Amino acid sequence: MAIDNGGWSMDPYVPVLQTLFDYARSQFKDLKTYFFHNTIYSTLWKDPARYKKPQPIEEFARFDPATRLILVGDASMAPYELMAADGSIHLEERSGKPSVECLEFLAQTFPSAVWLNPIAASMWDYTRTIAVIRQIFPMFELTIDGLEQAVTHLMAQ
Repeated sequence: MAIDNGGWSMDPYVPVLQTLFDYARSQFKDLKTYFFHNTIYSTLWKDPARYKKPQPIEEFARFDPATRLILVGDASMAPYELMAADGSIHLEERSGKPSVECLEFLAQTFPSAVWLNPIAASMWDYTRTIAVIRQIFPMFELTIDGLEQAVTHLMAQ
């Protein structure tokens, strides 16, 4: 599970994320949690502060391909953060690649992957970056119904 925990846009969803996290821990044999801000560049972080424990996404290729990847975030950002090489606002995350390539790498590495979005699905068409990410990952609302749909999707893979 990788969670967008940076910036103010995800702050209203912290209680829902805590509930999801508690539920997920009890449902999966081996749950690993990582963190990112807005989108994933070349690194996911094992610590919520995204400072001390970086994990390059290339290392994820060593995981069992049957691993299920759940990404949680509003997928809303400036388009350059997703599409431009070195689009991250954080210097330590600049890899020379656009984030969209990193997301595509993760989608190819983990065919069983979903993106949970706390923004209502009726609003998704109004944000360009949500549209791009939806082309890479199946996206579901971060609601009880959306979570059930995401789990059904993951189990069908």
